[in-house]
Amino acid sequence: MNENSENAMTANPANSRLTFPSDADYRNRIAHAQASMKQAGIDVLALSGFDYLRFFTGLNGLPVGRPIWLVLLQEGAPAFVSPRSEAKEIRARCATPVAAQWVEWEEPVPAPMTHQDALAKYIGEVAAHARTIGVDFNSTWALNVDLVRQALGAERVKDVTGLLRGLLAIKDAVAIDVIRRSTDIVAHQVIACQEIIAPGIPEWKVALASFNAATERSAQWWSGDEEQSPFVQGMQMMGSGHQRTARCHCAGGGRIMQDGEILQICFCGPSFFGHAIGYDRPFRIGSKPMPADLRKLVDVAREAQEAALAKIRPGVTAGEVHAAAVAVIESGGWDNPFLHRTGRGIGYSDFDGLELKAGSTTVLEPGMVMTVEPAPYVDGIGGARFGDTVLVTETGHEVLTPFNLGRDI
Repeated sequence: MNENSENAMTANPANSRLTFPSDADYRNRIAHAQASMKQAGIDVLALSGFDYLRFFTGLNGLPVGRPIWLVLLQEGAPAFVSPRSEAKEIRARCATPVAAQWVEWEEPVPAPMTHQDALAKYIGEVAAHARTIGVDFNSTWALNVDLVRQALGAERVKDVTGLLRGLLAIKDAVAIDVIRRSTDIVAHQVIACQEIIAPGIPEWKVALASFNAATERSAQWWSGDEEQSPFVQGMQMMGSGHQRTARCHCAGGGRIMQDGEILQICFCGPSFFGHAIGYDRPFRIGSKPMPADLRKLVDVAREAQEAALAKIRPGVTAGEVHAAAVAVIESGGWDNPFLHRTGRGIGYSDFDGLELKAGSTTVLEPGMVMTVEPAPYVDGIGGARFGDTVLVTETGHEVLTPFNLGRDI
């Protein structure tokens, strides 16, 4: 286990100061976005994806389906266009103002009754001459994109997914600190899983133990914050046996675990304050020795990840990292054992744009955070995956997840 992960696991949340973005941090992120807008010729950003609302304002954890728009101009502070049902919630959870609201009933003084009309009205007031309005197509429902295009003019609305992904690539110091809390939570999940994995136990009981451990630890970190739920929203994927482990994304179902098998666990996605990580381990079930072909597969999976990690440093391309893992997996002699890339950018969201995959020319830079999770999957034998969340540093890399936990199998 690396030193930072070990310190996080033994930390008492009651005695540890959480670092969250300050008003100055949010202003810096907004200024960076505005510089990118000017360079790309985007007059207004209208964002509804919750990863971006959190990134720019700290708004977190609203369990709503109605769109909430964050509007950002090339100059000045952002503001929300919100359904009235959420205006009080927004004011309770962050400092960014609600500048316009829409309602779903008639009022004495007519108000917009749809989100697209409210958005169009507000943009018309604050940026009447805006020619290009950027919308995050990738995280906005397709229906809402169509409605906004109708209200604002299809020729004015542009997809800014690429621009936004560029803003997420490099993590600031406060984001890295929050990611560390996520890695602490996942360590408690893994320990809870280890305590219950045994022959005769259904997979779903392991998933339940993991979920409960994550909730308990998250609640400790939030320390009674009335506005934040401790429930972790990330995916908990697990499967046992040669058929289910040969598929990379099984859910913890009703299959009964058997002696001599492995249970492959993947913790993926948002964990604490919406910040995401990836962490994967295969766990041995019972005391019966694993079949020799399964043992080989597990060992190759671990070696492939270690080869990829050895490549990670500033100046290396994402494709080179992927190639290092592929070379090890191909040495196993299996026929096309690949189901996914070696890893992806993660942290502010579940996917921050970077992909560790064949041919990628993206150059690694300090501050990038990514999963490193290469794996072989072989029908009739199974699959195994060692995955960790990794920060690119000035001189190399740091594994943020507890590296040694569950490594020996």
